[in-house]
Amino acid sequence: MQTGSEIAKVEKQGLVEEVLTKEEQANLTPDRVIALLTEGNHRFVSGEMTLRNHNEQIRRAVAGQYPKAVVLSCLDPRIPVEDVFDRGIGDMFVARVAGNTVNVDILGSMEFACKVAGAKLVVVMGHELCGAVMGGH
Repeated sequence: MQTGSEIAKVEKQGLVEEVLTKEEQANLTPDRVIALLTEGNHRFVSGEMTLRNHNEQIRRAVAGQYPKAVVLSCLDPRIPVEDVFDRGIGDMFVARVAGNTVNVDILGSMEFACKVAGAKLVVVMGHELCGAVMGGH
């Protein structure tokens, strides 16, 4: 249990989560990753996102990358993928392209994310009023 001063520090400086290890990633199931992303999305929708210390997370993640998922998302900058799922540094690979369509480069990146880096889930995430899909209207 956190003390009052520890909670105040997290609220001021942001949470520093442990970076997922290769062993922890290996033990994840796609169903568990879906549950984590769903829980994070509920926090995003309710406005209760986790304040994270990204500077420290980057330092901790430098030794390796063991993401939970790869997300194919639209290029639209109004859709911050990590925020939508309330995830931190190193949790997901994100491939962005207008209209969230697949091309050879994106497919190769997704294959790398799963086969080489061990991501457990592929998410294709669209959004309403997509200019690329609507033809810029």
